[in-house]
Amino acid sequence: MSRAFSFLIFLTLSTLLIGVTTSLIIGLLICILILGLWVIYQSFQQERFLEWLKNSSYETSPNGYGAWKLIYSSAHSFLRKGELQERKLKNNLLAFRRATEAMEDGILVIDNNNYIIAITPRAERYLNINQEQDYGSNILNHIRHPSFVEYLHSGSLNNTIMIEDLSLDKKALEFKLLPFDANQKIILCRDVTKLRKLEVEKKDFVASASHELKTPLTVIKGYLETISEIEINKVQKNRMIAEMLLQTKRMDELINDLLLLSKLEKSPPIKNKRQINISLLVHELSKLSAKVDKEQHSVYFNIEDNVFVFGTEDNLRSAFWNLINNAIIYTKKGGKIEVSCLNSVEGKAVFAVRDNGLGIEAHHIDKLTERFYRVDSAGSWESRGTGLGLSIVNEVVQKHGASLKIESQPNIGSKFSIIFPPIVTDV
Repeated sequence: MSRAFSFLIFLTLSTLLIGVTTSLIIGLLICILILGLWVIYQSFQQERFLEWLKNSSYETSPNGYGAWKLIYSSAHSFLRKGELQERKLKNNLLAFRRATEAMEDGILVIDNNNYIIAITPRAERYLNINQEQDYGSNILNHIRHPSFVEYLHSGSLNNTIMIEDLSLDKKALEFKLLPFDANQKIILCRDVTKLRKLEVEKKDFVASASHELKTPLTVIKGYLETISEIEINKVQKNRMIAEMLLQTKRMDELINDLLLLSKLEKSPPIKNKRQINISLLVHELSKLSAKVDKEQHSVYFNIEDNVFVFGTEDNLRSAFWNLINNAIIYTKKGGKIEVSCLNSVEGKAVFAVRDNGLGIEAHHIDKLTERFYRVDSAGSWESRGTGLGLSIVNEVVQKHGASLKIESQPNIGSKFSIIFPPIVTDV
């Protein structure tokens, strides 16, 4: 028997006793009044309890008396525990969403009928799908590529398929189908556009390098066969030997450039750079250019004293010489070449090579730094470079945090400028 019920009986008996001693009617009225007040109190507590359940955050509970104190305490403990579990679940879901977003893979969950159940933000971006709008839609309504349709219908779990030009931005996506449970499957999708591009570039590079090496080898082989099969006079023999030496030199230059380019590409950005006076470096190259050019061009050097940059001397020498040598190769005899090494008004070191040679059409300029990319010129096959010079220059420029600026007009000439960032010294 509850305390409230016992208290009610006590009050009722007391009232009856009073009624006996005074008046039965008055006693009954008092009893009815007390019962009414008790009912009102209970109704108030019920409304208060329901309001608390509806609007409270369950951090605290209202004060109560008697049975209501126990009700509030028990309810608060139960609801607080549920609230903490719900909050923990939400935090876990948020952490999972953040983890999946950090992954390179986009994740979709589909049922056995290929309807979308869940999709991560990265997959949304890859496939141009919206979780809210496209939930419950068929994945084949969004990816209609025949290869994907065939792959999905085949049920080739754990195998992968790559689809190129899947969207307007011509991405290459790799898909992998994984089992999830009896009624659901997971689709992993990864953007492999850059990887695919690198693979194509690698194949092109190998093909180009093979061609560049094969050409001089073919020449050397031809001369050797001629010498071994037929009688030739000393003059012819010397001419063939000279040509073979030239081709050997060309292969040696090509291999050296390939090794240098490979080294530059694999090396990280230069961190422990030292301050270099490139004015002295360009002075050295002016002497080398005189030996190489042999007065075939009018070569002028404008070198400001004490032009400093942070970098690696050997790499900078290679980049500067490639630009000077290219100007010598692709400028007709009697042409003019200007080499400058100056400090700009912004405090930037600028190395530049200008010539009045053949010039380059605009559509070639963005491709000039690609490996083995050459523009047709009037220069002889023997005199042209390895096709790697500007690739080397570009790699050196990037490692030094500098920029390469190319300006050119056909039949007017070209200007190649390396612009270094200002030197910032610690105070």
